[in-house]
Amino acid sequence: MINAILLPTDFSDVANNALEYAVKLSEKCGAELHILHIKQIPIADPSFPAEAYQIFIDEIEKVEQEGVNKLKSSFIKDSSVVCHFHSTTGFVADEVMTFCKSHPIDLVVMGTTGASGLAELLVGSNAASVIRKSIVPVLVIPPNHAYKPIKHIMYSTDFNEPELPAATRMLYFAELNDAKVTVLHVKNDYDRYFNADNNYFLKNKESLAKHNITLINEESADVMSTIDKHVDEQHIDLLVMAKHKRGFFDRLFHRSLSKRMAYHTKTPLLVLNKEQ
Repeated sequence: MINAILLPTDFSDVANNALEYAVKLSEKCGAELHILHIKQIPIADPSFPAEAYQIFIDEIEKVEQEGVNKLKSSFIKDSSVVCHFHSTTGFVADEVMTFCKSHPIDLVVMGTTGASGLAELLVGSNAASVIRKSIVPVLVIPPNHAYKPIKHIMYSTDFNEPELPAATRMLYFAELNDAKVTVLHVKNDYDRYFNADNNYFLKNKESLAKHNITLINEESADVMSTIDKHVDEQHIDLLVMAKHKRGFFDRLFHRSLSKRMAYHTKTPLLVLNKEQ
């Protein structure tokens, strides 16, 4: 059940696009929407005049108020969603985590600018940082992706237990949208470190029969490209992935796939936790 959604914003086009998606999703779920503006104020040089610094702070406050007024008059004007506006100062991922701990947030929705290669390493992504730290599910919305009904969900899994918490949340989204589900497992060398044949979806075939679920096993050394291929070919509306605590072999041989997907996803990406 989703009762409260958090949307961090910097009033950019990317954040506003994610806000439009969050508003539609809130309407669908009957959830309240919390909009959090995170100000990043630089540390002032001691030699910087206090009066000039105060002018700088006042300007930030002015920009924030103008941004909130714009959201109220445009993106949420005609919506029935109950919206709450909040403001804080700090680093995005840290402030999002702090807010989630002090409020009963069920889902974080964020926009992402995307990056790849060297840009990914040097610039990073707020969405990827939130995914890494968050115990709350995170929904990443790509730039310019307009909200549309979710009719086909793909759940990409490594079949590494525990699977139940994440699968339950994924099926909630499927039922909410009356969507069919494709469970994709890309077999690779990592499978030999655990029993991939003893997994939640195979063990619970009978109880899952009421859901419109298709299981796909495909062998490939390039997991990300294989996921992308199926997303494109099957016209996936929502890609779901689950993260878990990094084990020894995962730390040694693999980067976090869900974090990597957040940099270049063309389809909304929902990242869940396997343990919670």
